[in-house]
Amino acid sequence: MADYTVTKRKRLVTEEREIQMANPVMNQVGEQMRRTPAGYPEMPGYQVGGDARSAYSTYPQSATPGVDSQPAFAQAQHMGASQTVSRPMTLDDVLVRTGLSFGVMVLAAAALWFWGVSDLAANAGTMLTISSVSALVAFALVLIHSFRRKPSATITLGYSFFEGLFIGGISAFFEYTYPGIVIQALIGTAAVFATCLVLFKSGLVRVNSKFMKIMLLGVVSILVYRLLAMVLAMVTPASAFGNMDQITLFGLPLGLLVGLFAVIFGAMSLISDFDMVREGVRLGADKDMAWSCALGIMVTVVWLYIEILRIIAILRDN
Repeated sequence: MADYTVTKRKRLVTEEREIQMANPVMNQVGEQMRRTPAGYPEMPGYQVGGDARSAYSTYPQSATPGVDSQPAFAQAQHMGASQTVSRPMTLDDVLVRTGLSFGVMVLAAAALWFWGVSDLAANAGTMLTISSVSALVAFALVLIHSFRRKPSATITLGYSFFEGLFIGGISAFFEYTYPGIVIQALIGTAAVFATCLVLFKSGLVRVNSKFMKIMLLGVVSILVYRLLAMVLAMVTPASAFGNMDQITLFGLPLGLLVGLFAVIFGAMSLISDFDMVREGVRLGADKDMAWSCALGIMVTVVWLYIEILRIIAILRDN
């Protein structure tokens, strides 16, 4: 029986590590979920049994019963924690920071949108430049965040601002070409978000190592397709492969099929974001980890919105 318990614990730890590694945006949460040799979570202020009351004290108790608290505090310093251990993250922390981040993004998008559509013929070139540069800056901020040991409110809100500029510019161009498409894409994104939340809360979808491997494979495949389509569009713009999205497969445009798969894998990614929030709260991750959770959710929702926007445009073209 003891061997079975040890084997099961090792398998759970392995699955948890694979899940953390598959989501680089939220890897700071994984850094907080270290374990003792006995297999229990080892975090500043965390005790066996889930008692996080000592997280409010200067010298937290050790995660291992019967061991002096000072070594645990020294290990907390080694992990980059300050001498005064912060309180654990709550669901409200994630909701507030996510709402604030989305608020910044919406304001930035609305500002560029209304400025651009006021005279789209005159502002089109400038708006396209602002959108392109903002997309690159937002991508760079996500990469910087993924390599940091501690989350940053500045990076998360900075991403929200620049991603908002990108969303505002690209949405204005799509709306000019396909009137009414933006509200359709917003409704579609909200529907996918609500569906993922229901599936996650109901327990119908379980996030494990197999789930994460499938999701990671799908995301990488979509990324490779997008990069290949971009290169071919620049190298052979006049050929049939210059616009891969219009190549028909089984009577359907390839771009439509890829877009549908992208939405499916984006939904899986969103469910994994929800799972990371739940695990962070359950294991008592530091409250600052809520910024990482907010960033992860935002990146996924923006991706879903862009993919749904592309799908509707292809359908209206055909």
